[in-house]
Amino acid sequence: MAALLKRHGFKLMVVALLAALALSAYTWMKKDGSVLPVIKKAPEFSLLDLSGKPAKLSDTSGKVRLVEFLFTSCVDICPMTTYNMVKLQEKLKQQGLWGDKVQFLSITFDPLKDTPEVFGKYGERMGVDSKNWTLLTGSEQETAEVAKNYGVLVQKMPDGSFVHTVTSLFLIDGQDQIRQIFPMGEDMNNDEILKMIRQLAGSS
Repeated sequence: MAALLKRHGFKLMVVALLAALALSAYTWMKKDGSVLPVIKKAPEFSLLDLSGKPAKLSDTSGKVRLVEFLFTSCVDICPMTTYNMVKLQEKLKQQGLWGDKVQFLSITFDPLKDTPEVFGKYGERMGVDSKNWTLLTGSEQETAEVAKNYGVLVQKMPDGSFVHTVTSLFLIDGQDQIRQIFPMGEDMNNDEILKMIRQLAGSS
């Protein structure tokens, strides 16, 4: 058993976390219209935006935020997540919530490769509206610490790529409280995410 846990511990933790999140989302959907539960206080962080200016989570307090952890050389789940977030961005613009009440944040845990130039080009390519969607970086140690504080399990592989939990998308309310954690990529349900964002923004 010890050998099994050692070999597959990371995978087992991911499966357990996914199961817990699925149950949480199912429970919320069954109580349609009910208040989203508070999961925990969102950990504060201090990183850098692409211009090198310090940026904290608390700088955007008062707004609903969707926070994504990613690395731009990822070829599947990360770009798919950003693509879905861009679709949410456009919906929020149509509904008059973007910027005034809702803001997105994306944090790389591969700052050595995701330089401000690389990260910025990724954002442009994906359709990120940088006015209200902040791309954040820092040292590898700093970004790894932020990911850890949010419960995002990240493992750097020998080839420089990363393995990470697919639940790396956080919905944070205006009081800096985590209200939901979503699966990423093709498992995202944009309709449900939008519904939750609208509820927290007072427009449900």
